[in-house]
Formats: sequence, structure tokens, C-alpha cells
Amino acid sequence: ILPILIGPPEASAIQIGLSTEKTARPMTHDLVCNLLAGLRAELQSVTIYRLESDTFFAHLNIEQRNAQGNVEQVPRIDTRPSDGVAIAVRVGCPIYAAEEVMDMAAQDASNMEEGPDPDDFEADEEEFPQ
Repeated sequence: ILPILIGPPEASAIQIGLSTEKTARPMTHDLVCNLLAGLRAELQSVTIYRLESDTFFAHLNIEQRNAQGNVEQVPRIDTRPSDGVAIAVRVGCPIYAAEEVMDMAAQDASNMEEGPDPDDFEADEEEFPQ
């Protein structure tokens, strides 16, 4: 597996994308999906392509079609990996990691510690305002 540390807002955006519940208003990642659809573009995949100074880099691999349905362009757009994952889970596309990135940062899942139980923590409302 490829562990990438992200913050609570990024984790929440991914969780919302994975859930079947809809938010009252579109979230930013939903907006990106809506923009892609409006531009006749489809997210084909997300690729985590580089790891430098403990920072991962990724891009969105998009296929844009013209009015006749023919592929017009295939842009590659830079993104934070967490944003790419949040969009990918919404559209159901694959997420890839370059072999070099896996060689540098991948870990055997059997060696991973199970994360802490969220019920073991009490949120400090000053630290995590609602």
C-alpha cells in the first residue's frame, strides 16, 4: 500500500465521496466533477507520479470530447493527491502510483499497524470547531 498522510478536511472530502449520502450543496470536488461533465470531459485516472522531500505529486488524466463524441484532447492536470483521490472516488476511476513512487514509499500492508479507534478520542472543540 502507499500511505499518504492527509489532514482531516482532506479525509472528510474523500469520505463524503465514498458515502452514498449527498450533501445539501455541492462540495468543491463535486464542482470539479460538474465542470468536467459540462466540458464533455471525463476523468480517466489519477496518477501519483512523484515523491520529493516527503511530498507526493499527482495529476488528473482527463479525456475531453468534441460535440461529435471524438476525443479532442487528453490534458494532464496537476493536483494534490488528496484532491485527486477525492475526485476519483466520486467518478469511480482508477488511482495509480508510479513504480518509482512505490519503490520509495510503499509499505507491506501486513506490517501496518491498525489505526487508533476514533471512539478512544474526545474532540477538543477549541481545536476542532464545528
